[in-house]
Amino acid sequence: MKDAPRVLIVDDNTWMQRIVAKIVASYGWEPIIARDGYEGVALAVEHLPDAVILDLIMPDLTGMHVLRLLKRLPVTADIPVLILSVATEVELLMDAMKCGAAGFIRKPFTRSTIYEKLYPLLGSLPSTDEQHHGTSDRTPAPSTDTEQQALPAQPPIARYQQMPSARDEEELRRWLDSI
Repeated sequence: MKDAPRVLIVDDNTWMQRIVAKIVASYGWEPIIARDGYEGVALAVEHLPDAVILDLIMPDLTGMHVLRLLKRLPVTADIPVLILSVATEVELLMDAMKCGAAGFIRKPFTRSTIYEKLYPLLGSLPSTDEQHHGTSDRTPAPSTDTEQQALPAQPPIARYQQMPSARDEEELRRWLDSI
């Protein structure tokens, strides 16, 4: 049996935790919720999630602190981290990239944005039947809520493969403006 990929959601806003967790779960991924940066680091070490969605602006231990810690700890260094933030300051986003962020989800976001950002990191999933009877590498069908926008059959993976190096500051600025 193939376990569902686990996504750690680190956000101090309870409403945002619930929204993101509901979206993550709707695609068959298992959400794990952390209420602050300290709990986020602890749960990352304990559960070793397949990806992390991390709010940048949190009290006490900020998202940047959490990102730096996760990338320095050998057990969590390879876990991809997506930054979730209203922040549009290029320098802050560039710092996150330099610290090892795998990408950004800007608030406000749509269900399809979460899918498009997570899918390249998590890959395909087993269907409900296959979770109980075996494994498969097929793509999950998107949820069909009336409020959900239509999702692409294949996520725009090429966009992530074309992400410039954090060392090329001007190119990184242009890329950040395009996402």
